Amino acid sequence: MGETPSWPHADQQGEIVRKGNKAMTIDALSQLSSAGLLSDEDVFPAMRRWQAAGQRVALVTLVGVEGGAPRQPGAHMAVAEDGRYAGYLSGGCLEDSVALEAKAAIAARQNRLVRYGKGSRYVDIRLPCGSGLDLYFDQTISAVQLAEMAEYRAKRRPFMLATDMDDQRSTVILVESANGISAPSHRVGNVFERVFTPPLQVLLLGSGPALVAIATLAEALGIALKIVTPDSATRGALGLAGRRALIDDADLPETLAGLDCVTAAILIFHEHEREIDHLAALLETQCFYIGALGNHAVHRERRQILAARGVSEASLDRIRAPIGSIPAAKSKATLAVGVLAEMMAQAKARNLVP
Repeated sequence: MGETPSWPHADQQGEIVRKGNKAMTIDALSQLSSAGLLSDEDVFPAMRRWQAAGQRVALVTLVGVEGGAPRQPGAHMAVAEDGRYAGYLSGGCLEDSVALEAKAAIAARQNRLVRYGKGSRYVDIRLPCGSGLDLYFDQTISAVQLAEMAEYRAKRRPFMLATDMDDQRSTVILVESANGISAPSHRVGNVFERVFTPPLQVLLLGSGPALVAIATLAEALGIALKIVTPDSATRGALGLAGRRALIDDADLPETLAGLDCVTAAILIFHEHEREIDHLAALLETQCFYIGALGNHAVHRERRQILAARGVSEASLDRIRAPIGSIPAAKSKATLAVGVLAEMMAQAKARNLVP
């Protein structure tokens, strides 16, 4: 009889220790992240932290899928030489084995391409989906490369990590634009390219309980927020909830000028005359999603007012209204879930999220 598995728990250093047969340590940022679900897709901060602590690390990339799989090519895990890991490559059936393989690659100072599941030499590791996964283990990612990627990420610059699996070398390449990316990853022969877009962010304008609910749910997802509200009660509710991303109206023009194609704008105004100037300005930006509260009658009037200002039909068609994927939502919960589901679907369609 083996040791009975138990739930993960945090030790005093903030790492997560999973008790069980494997006795494997897991990185807190991935498994119990307080930074939000989307932050779990970015394993590079964990790699930088481990390297700074003197650990050697490996980046594990899903470079090929035969059949179906819960993760798409380009998904990552990061593994430290002591066995800690961040990220995930399956529905939970593979990660411990991948961490062990990564530790072996680090110890041997040798990159490797390994097949799991269908057609694998590891006959004892079966994937429930019946697929075959090709994973590339790269233990050559340097501190300089990690710092370079962190800088691009902070500046909201898209970049590519191109890995030549024959000569075992990875290169960080700045990408011109995140707009129009047909696929986040691409493999030609033994060269695998993964494009990283800037983190998803939301500009939230308006007031009321629904705005606070959307902000709360967006933060749980790990979406960066910029919030503009003229209402003191809403500002107070946001402050009590720990949200500090408030922007003054005076700073809004500068904020609008900096919006990119990985930004969504959500307008939650009950006094719809307040939103017209904001919508006109937002339609001049690259925002991939612009949604506004209001029923069909409100939106028809909104379109007429904006058209009278010279806004084109094509631009007006960019506005999603009535907002959200849940029809006739009448609570802050259903509205928040519907709005963010609609926005995330648009982001997924543009390859901005996995």
